[in-house]
Amino acid sequence: MTPQDSKPVKHFYVFGPFRLDLEERLLLHEGETIPLAPKIFETLVLLIESKGRILKKDEIMKKLWPDRYVEESNVSQNIFMLRKILGEGSGNDQYIENIPRRGYRFIAAVNEVQEEIEQTEEEPQAAAVEAPAPEAPPEKPPRPDETKISIAVVPMINETGDPAWDYLADGVTDSLIKLLSHLPQVRVIARSLVYRYKGKEVDALNVGRELTADMVLVSRVVAREGKLIIRAELIEVSTGWRAWGDQYQPQVSDIRKLEDEVSTNISATLHLKLTEEEKKRLRKHETDNAEAYQSFLMGRYYRSKHTSEGYQKAIECFEQAIKLDPNYSLAHAALADSYVAYDFYGILPPLETCTKAKDAAIEALVINDTLAEAHTALACVKMMYERDWSSAEREFKRAIEIDPEFAPAHNWYSHFLMAMGRIDESFAESQIALKLDPLDDSINQYLGWHYHYARQFDRAIATLEKTLEPNPNFFLARVTLGLAFVQKGETTKAIDEFKKAYELEKNAIVRGFLGHAYAQAGKLQEAREILAELEELAKRVYVPAFTIGLIHTSLGQKEEAFAQFEAAIAAHNEWMNWWKVAPELDILRPDPRFTDILIQLDLTPNS
Repeated sequence: MTPQDSKPVKHFYVFGPFRLDLEERLLLHEGETIPLAPKIFETLVLLIESKGRILKKDEIMKKLWPDRYVEESNVSQNIFMLRKILGEGSGNDQYIENIPRRGYRFIAAVNEVQEEIEQTEEEPQAAAVEAPAPEAPPEKPPRPDETKISIAVVPMINETGDPAWDYLADGVTDSLIKLLSHLPQVRVIARSLVYRYKGKEVDALNVGRELTADMVLVSRVVAREGKLIIRAELIEVSTGWRAWGDQYQPQVSDIRKLEDEVSTNISATLHLKLTEEEKKRLRKHETDNAEAYQSFLMGRYYRSKHTSEGYQKAIECFEQAIKLDPNYSLAHAALADSYVAYDFYGILPPLETCTKAKDAAIEALVINDTLAEAHTALACVKMMYERDWSSAEREFKRAIEIDPEFAPAHNWYSHFLMAMGRIDESFAESQIALKLDPLDDSINQYLGWHYHYARQFDRAIATLEKTLEPNPNFFLARVTLGLAFVQKGETTKAIDEFKKAYELEKNAIVRGFLGHAYAQAGKLQEAREILAELEELAKRVYVPAFTIGLIHTSLGQKEEAFAQFEAAIAAHNEWMNWWKVAPELDILRPDPRFTDILIQLDLTPNS
């Protein structure tokens, strides 16, 4: 056969169920492609081509990185990743043998295979002259200026053995997410996506691949001899390299300084050129009072639990932070937000909390009118308590203008748009919030709530059930799911959901919804018993009149129902804000009094 007649061939290394394609630089496992980062691929080739011989770490380093200095840990990380990819566990040296203090050796049987490549008639024949060899791929592809580096900040692992430090671990994680998001050319993976790894010992490279992140920041806090030690490192996903790492022994009062150092070091590691304004923004603190910052972190930790007790503790913590630093604008905004969220549990009269919420929101804006959190808090006050719809929308839009990536602003604005009956716009804002923070509990719960009010009950149920999978104790999701089941006519499931919700939060709100479900199920005696219970309770403590009115509605007692709804308007009960769209009230819509209430709420029928 003449050279002109010869066919091109491909070279493979075959070992066990694996096939290593040298030309395509691919590893295949029983026909399935396993993607390998360039240096990990080169490490595997080097091991195979040195089969049976011990490769020392320094030899691997010189061959893989001939023109640059790298730490020895890069070799260890590459070997670790290869062993994991090849399915080796601890003590199972099926392919790569670790020779302590010496190096590594590939021990599996390897066959070198060459296969001819069949050409179709349409394909051109290989040229008689030898084509120039393709250039070796760069170690790291160049990144266009307009492309952002994506970083996943994995929740800090609390290894102190004391759950009391969870607030610190979460607080530092949240602060780093926010600080790093201020860096130019950096895109930070959404909080809810990284928080699914909370409390887990994770593989940074797997996390990076799952979240399509370029870099992963992992950290842990440990306690040793009465001192806190925080360790952090930044891992490059494509290579497994440890791009940066450090260890700190901070006092609790120095946590803010630690966050600044980490964000600054990461900026330097990524060779980001910061303007003076960007440097100033990175160093900007809402407070310089260490104790106030600690109280704020603790308040944010409690608020994230989405329970009435959590909101009560959060309010106390934010109030303490404000007492320590009256000019702490973010704490004022967080306090207002906590009061608004707490009202959905129906424990305190809205008129008792609305003044405090409004004062806190306004104070936050007086201190810093460029704070998206503060504008969102004031918008919620205008919507929830004052029903000043035009001012509420203006504040929501201002918050989004200041920070288009602040997911809570889009989420709450979607609430507002639903109250207005602008359902398509509401859905669009909900989708923006979801895109910004895909796994956030509140945003997903609201999406189910949106579907419920849009009368897409199957979607509501599916969304809420999915929301409850990772967090079965999310009270508001259970309540909304129960309401959706009622509308579907699945009253047995609805009653079950309300009972579960009552076990989580023993309040009048859920008792009222349970009475509503009993009445819809035809269990009139049970509904009347709950109605009597709430009416008696209302003589001693605050009971949202809306829930009592809802039971009367389900029992067909319209006179009593409208009287309770009028009382709910006077009390500024937040559940009345969605009067225009609530499917639970459809039976009342033909009644002229329904339109009268719409007018009182300034929700005109055609708006």
